Amino acid sequence: MLYLNYNGKTLAADATFLHPDNRAFRYGEGLFETMRLHKGKIPLWHRHWNRLTASLPKLYFEQPPHFSSVQLQEEVVKLAAKNKCTTAARVRITVFKGEGGLWEHPSSMFNYIIQCWPVENNEVRMNENGLDLGLFEQGRKVCDAFSNFKTNNYLLYALAAQYARQQKWNEAVVLNQHGRVCDATIANIFFVKNEIAHTPQLSEGCVEGVMRAHLIESFTKNKIPIEEGLYTTAQLKDADEVFLTNAFYGIRWVKQFEAKQFSYGLSTQFFQQFIKPLF
Repeated sequence: MLYLNYNGKTLAADATFLHPDNRAFRYGEGLFETMRLHKGKIPLWHRHWNRLTASLPKLYFEQPPHFSSVQLQEEVVKLAAKNKCTTAARVRITVFKGEGGLWEHPSSMFNYIIQCWPVENNEVRMNENGLDLGLFEQGRKVCDAFSNFKTNNYLLYALAAQYARQQKWNEAVVLNQHGRVCDATIANIFFVKNEIAHTPQLSEGCVEGVMRAHLIESFTKNKIPIEEGLYTTAQLKDADEVFLTNAFYGIRWVKQFEAKQFSYGLSTQFFQQFIKPLF
């Protein structure tokens, strides 16, 4: 049996406690963080915490004084122990408001849920088989003041993931309102051309991924050429390598985007140099 943490209380994972009038359910008004717990620790925890707490006031959340980095991390580890998965787990922290209509003051301005699930593979490895990547064209990511947050309003990515599954792809490229490359359903996109790494800049609407930030900082410190820019799907297809990043698996290399196939030499090097030491 699995458990979750709701506002500091341990409940059965299948417990019912959200009201139908909850604003996260009604309007997608919430934030979330997904991360990997590895041997009792959360790699890049400070980046997760900083992203979450920087986003809260911009979505009009009122963070209570007791909600601290130390307290939250301790609750994650405690829940993982309860679920017998401290060695390797997938963790999700969701922050949301209480009940209320669109023009009403919520019954609560801050609630949180911590969930964690065991992971079969204890070690983080580079994927042996490259990913098959496709293009989701039915929707567009808006570039606005909230685009970089991980909000509960995840409809576009959810539909892109369902479409990718129908097409038998491993992932889908999501475009922004200008028709340029934004990100993927659960990852940021990097590509390498002439030994220069590239990734869409934040103004292009992509989620501000913690692994994205870690790699950009690591590349810069190690004098590896990295550019953030505006990119078309044609430029992505013209790349030498393409890889996806997130906090759970680090880097996954892409074998194919539509009809174009890629190599994975630098992607593997980046994984060994900058991802492996985190775990």
